[in-house]
Amino acid sequence: MSTGQSILIVDSNEPFAIILKEGLEQSGEYTATVATSGAEALEALSAGDFAMAIIDMGLEEPDGLTLAHEMRRRQEDLRLMLIPLMGEELPPEAADLDFQGVLPKPFFFPELPERIAEALAQPLGAQKPAAEETPEPEPPPAAEPPPAAPAPAVTSPHLDDLRRNLSDTDMKRIVRAMNGLAQDVNAEAVILTCGSGLLAQAGRLAQQEMSGLAQVVGENWQLSGRVAQILGLEQSHFEQSVEGGEHLLYSRAIVDDVILSAAVRGGVPLGMLRHRAKATAESIHAIIAEII
Repeated sequence: MSTGQSILIVDSNEPFAIILKEGLEQSGEYTATVATSGAEALEALSAGDFAMAIIDMGLEEPDGLTLAHEMRRRQEDLRLMLIPLMGEELPPEAADLDFQGVLPKPFFFPELPERIAEALAQPLGAQKPAAEETPEPEPPPAAEPPPAAPAPAVTSPHLDDLRRNLSDTDMKRIVRAMNGLAQDVNAEAVILTCGSGLLAQAGRLAQQEMSGLAQVVGENWQLSGRVAQILGLEQSHFEQSVEGGEHLLYSRAIVDDVILSAAVRGGVPLGMLRHRAKATAESIHAIIAEII
């Protein structure tokens, strides 16, 4: 375990906080403690010796800014890094707080140790760092003509049943869970497929690219079944990670050929991705299990 500086992470989104903790400790330069509420944070601050606290602005009772002021009051040399709400800037009230860094959501995971080091190097009372604006997604490139012989779609007997029987409320719950996964692992795309049919999507990619990923996932699932058949085995479980350039496509079957996949870029540990994808898959399974 690292013997470096100790960081207190305060975020009610525990999976996201754990990803931050593991990312910091993997660098070998920091140790980290997670608190999921203001009360836990103040208790940890009293018991530990922290160089900096990373505080999410989505906290409630107390809110993130109130907690940050109180933590600074209790430990005057504590450096503060603030996490704005997803896609937003810090609130104007943050101007009254002497904070040393901003960690926007989403952020590029390999940059995390460098961001922490920069915040720790900021002297107390210095000019506040500007909150970063979440970059607008680049427009998709012009579509190229499709190949002369595109791969046939992988059909599924469950696709029509799911599209017909999933209510609007069900779909909102599914998309909410997928958005949470995309945020936690900074995914370029999170898709839910049945065969090669696209049921739901989250992330920054264009529709055409999402559909292309769905086709790849369906083909990989079908190929896995063929391999199992050749070997005389039953295709009881499907889990796969495929690297392509700087990207990793991780797929996990929820039930039969209903598959949750996430495309991530650059440095996200596979163990973290599997952990969060498993939790998201279990949430979606609870919604669709009665339909198929």
